[in-house]
Amino acid sequence: MKNHVVNSVKEHLYLDDAKGDESKCMSRGLVAIALAGLSGEKYPGLSKYVTDGSKDNGIDGVFYDPSRNKLYIVQAKWSTKGTGTIDTGDLRKFIAGVYDLLNEEWTKFNKRFKAIASEISSGIKRDPEIVLVVAFNSDNEISEECQEIIDKFLSENNSDSQDIVTFFKFDLKKIIRTIKTAQSGSTSDVEVNLLQWGEQSDPYYSVYGKVSCADIAEWYSQHGDLLFTENIRNTLSDSDINSQIEATLLRYPKDFWYLNNGITAIADGIKRKPTGLGDQKESSNWKVSNIKIVNGAQTTGSIYAANLKRPDITKQGYVQVKIVSLENSPLDLSSKITTATNTQNRVEAKDFLALEELQNGLAESFRKMNIQYCYRRGEKVRDESIGLDVQELALTLALSGDSIANVVLAKRNAGSLTDRNGHYHKLFAAGIEAQTIWPMVQKLRKTTKALNEFANSQTAREAQLAIHGNRFIEHIALTTYRKTPTIDIIRVIHEQLLKIVNERFPESYLAVLFKNAKKCGELKEQLSATQKK
Repeated sequence: MKNHVVNSVKEHLYLDDAKGDESKCMSRGLVAIALAGLSGEKYPGLSKYVTDGSKDNGIDGVFYDPSRNKLYIVQAKWSTKGTGTIDTGDLRKFIAGVYDLLNEEWTKFNKRFKAIASEISSGIKRDPEIVLVVAFNSDNEISEECQEIIDKFLSENNSDSQDIVTFFKFDLKKIIRTIKTAQSGSTSDVEVNLLQWGEQSDPYYSVYGKVSCADIAEWYSQHGDLLFTENIRNTLSDSDINSQIEATLLRYPKDFWYLNNGITAIADGIKRKPTGLGDQKESSNWKVSNIKIVNGAQTTGSIYAANLKRPDITKQGYVQVKIVSLENSPLDLSSKITTATNTQNRVEAKDFLALEELQNGLAESFRKMNIQYCYRRGEKVRDESIGLDVQELALTLALSGDSIANVVLAKRNAGSLTDRNGHYHKLFAAGIEAQTIWPMVQKLRKTTKALNEFANSQTAREAQLAIHGNRFIEHIALTTYRKTPTIDIIRVIHEQLLKIVNERFPESYLAVLFKNAKKCGELKEQLSATQKK
């Protein structure tokens, strides 16, 4: 969330009265995120509705949505530790402010309210639904005392036949969903016709059934890769698996339902459209909000490809689809579903990095610098001068840090650096800044180039040292020299290292030596002592 506010929200916020105050910046960013999630509006258009500041009467944001005739009134609470919600004092102030706002007592509010007073006043005159929103970056429940205050306010302002005022808790789960939608640019809403369908209500609502392959192709035609923004990878158009799926559909369309594993999706909401057919299970239409395919990206892409070639054949096929609603589910349910449904079909460990919020944040930070950052399989760096992938970033982090264990691991098994069940969490700790690490990535590239050129000029054991000790030498170059290492600098490091290796480990096979953390630690200590002389 912090990355998102800094890179995508902050520039649209009024912060003249909060310079250097990170808490206020984050709190106002939270208001903007909540308003975006509730209204569907973009951040630039919401900036004037963030009203936090002195004389705000406990109201941090207010927005009238004329299309829905809803008035959203927001109080936000930013927690540095990510555990807080809202306290009774702030809530009582908020409730009092809501009354003042609905009574249009504008003299009690600051100038930011007065700038939108006419708009809000017009909305109030249309007798809108009043939505009280409490936003906080935690998945904890609000206290019983706070809930009692809210319930009392609702009971005092609602009738038995109509809810004029409602309450909405915009917690961490909804914050993350909104951020993901903002990052992907839009929502992917579809209408689904399910045949031979069923539903599951406990513990989370879901529906399942057969869907025409022609409909699946239409989803992809309308929304493209936006369907896969919560998948661990996009479609792999040039893979053998996709070619096989496509061939199966075109050759055996009526058997496709039996031969394919199906599609699993999550969605913000699922609503059955009225049909007048009662509870029959043969066929039904559903309105699905912001559908995301978490397993079946290759099936979807292959169906689309087949449909481009032979739509007459594709429409004869069906595929099983399961859609799980996230409306009343735990924060981590979407990640659990994605992980559980992607443990086959040669999924690589680093594919699951697509579930990491840290990776989403890094991609957004790099994008702000006009740099492409790829961390999903299927994504390719278009231009290395302004792009990198997660493996290169992991290597840079490993070699530019102080840990010799990371350096050895980079040599022994570079793939484990991006394994979420391995070394990943030690390497990708919070606090990685794109602006800081990008110059180091470029420095490593130049160091590697100089080292390769030097290695090509060497023979025998000298060449082996440059080749097998490449990660160690790069590590020394990155951490010892401020300027970008040249071939001359590489030569100095190489000569010093060769002397120590020949003295300490004259018989060692160099390919093994540089995969031994203890011995590399000794080499680093001695090399450091030599360089200080």
